[in-house]
Amino acid sequence: MIKCNLAVLLAERGINVSEMSERTGLSRNTLSALQNNTGKGIQFDTMDAICKLLDVTPCQLFSYADIGVNFIFTNPYKKKIERMPNGVLNIVQYSSYYEVEVFYNESVITLKGLLNTDHYPDRIQIIFPVKNKSSLEKIPLIFRQEIFNAINEFAVNELNNSYDVPVKITKNSMEIKFLDDQFIEQEIMDFHLSQDDGLDNLFN
Repeated sequence: MIKCNLAVLLAERGINVSEMSERTGLSRNTLSALQNNTGKGIQFDTMDAICKLLDVTPCQLFSYADIGVNFIFTNPYKKKIERMPNGVLNIVQYSSYYEVEVFYNESVITLKGLLNTDHYPDRIQIIFPVKNKSSLEKIPLIFRQEIFNAINEFAVNELNNSYDVPVKITKNSMEIKFLDDQFIEQEIMDFHLSQDDGLDNLFN
């Protein structure tokens, strides 16, 4: 995965996209796409103009890391969020258990957490133990955000499509939280035990 560091470089120098556009002649749309890492590529003359203005090398303008996210296990709760005949939403505190593998260069970080829908549909949280946060902080922020985006996108799609919830949710309502290790471990254990096949899931 390749990421452009333009946003960081501009912030360090106190330069905004409009000013850079004026000084380089590059379009604001091009610079904004690079700043937000939404562009599909970059021309050599564009890269040359940016590097000259910021006095950086292409290696400083771009970062590379071998990043991957693999959802190795999801276990939806047997009881689902649903709208009752009287119109009231029946909310489920935890809708699913997630086990996620994060690959960063040659290391693997395994995240185990729960999809908290206690405040559905206004706010949905994916909660992991705080020890996972310490491991993830070794990954540069620009790549860490991609990992969080992938997890959030998976959760949104699973809730909206697989669970068939009465009110669709968006990425804006999703957030990832890191909570006390013992608390999360106990909540995960209780979640598995609440399932019909809880003991099998817990010890397999």
